[in-house]
Amino acid sequence: MAAGTGRARRAAWVWALCGAIGCEAAPAPAQGLGAPADVAASPGAPPAEPAAPAEVHALLPWLDPDAGSAVYSRIDVEVDLEALGRLFAVPPRAGHLLRDIQAFRAGLAALMDGVGPAPATWLRDEALAYLPPIAHSPYLVFGLRRTRAEVEGYLRAAGLRAEVIEGMTTYSPLPGGDAQAGPADALPVHHAPATAFPWRVVFLEDDVIGCLSLREIGGGLGPLTAARDLPASELEVQLSRGFAEDPEMLLDMVVSGPMLSLDISDDVGAIRLGVRRWDRTGVDGELILQPLGEPDAAVKQLEARRPALETDAVRELYERIAFTPEPPVVRGRLQLAAADLRLLKASEAG
Repeated sequence: MAAGTGRARRAAWVWALCGAIGCEAAPAPAQGLGAPADVAASPGAPPAEPAAPAEVHALLPWLDPDAGSAVYSRIDVEVDLEALGRLFAVPPRAGHLLRDIQAFRAGLAALMDGVGPAPATWLRDEALAYLPPIAHSPYLVFGLRRTRAEVEGYLRAAGLRAEVIEGMTTYSPLPGGDAQAGPADALPVHHAPATAFPWRVVFLEDDVIGCLSLREIGGGLGPLTAARDLPASELEVQLSRGFAEDPEMLLDMVVSGPMLSLDISDDVGAIRLGVRRWDRTGVDGELILQPLGEPDAAVKQLEARRPALETDAVRELYERIAFTPEPPVVRGRLQLAAADLRLLKASEAG
């Protein structure tokens, strides 16, 4: 009962905060992040129960019910998510979610080089990342294009060792890549050291894998099994609804703070970043940021950003974002055409 009460209070706090900064609905082309569509029509009517999402996305049911920070993305994998986050002034704690999605994909691609097909051919574009309450590293969830048997063969070929933990099949690198970690005939010819690929991969379903950082002290499968065994949180319901109701939605991130920002002098209480498809090949992104100081001061600092490590073309994108103070929050809006997105390719972004 105590765990359930804590979970309910945490969800209520997160969504009360998000409600205060306009987090309820997915971004719309002209109005941005607006009010929920199911607000009661009559002033005295009791609040309606949250409507069930029209479509359940395969990855979202694996969101830890205790997590108050998450991102679900189906943006083209060639777009550098971390660079996109920097562009929209996402604080480092929130950017960690985006960075680890890319780091896992890049690390897996390095392991598969020369021993199997590129992960881009058997991992789906969709990705879920979330932070459990006491975790420092995000948990990741990906969908698979190939059969489980094929993917398990790829992971073995990449040098990962299989074991069963809490009844779930996992694949992880050998500690330090030490050939003495097990019998010679039990080891793959090519073995992957944990220093090169610090992730444990677990099969959640035949077509869904979860990933947790081996650098997380005390990290285990608990957040993933909690997602399997417990009812959906309000965060999961809201994300599912947003993607079900808006087929153009590409990314939705909700992160609760307080968080240190590299772009403003005050800490950030919460953010929401929504990105949707625009003009067929471009994207329309909107940030809602709650500074713990004055929104007007935050806007001035955001408008004065001049990133030293970006190219001139990318710096021009920074100058195009329109930031507006709407106390107690700041809104940022930017539309990126296909040519702009090419500047944020994973191989080219700063």
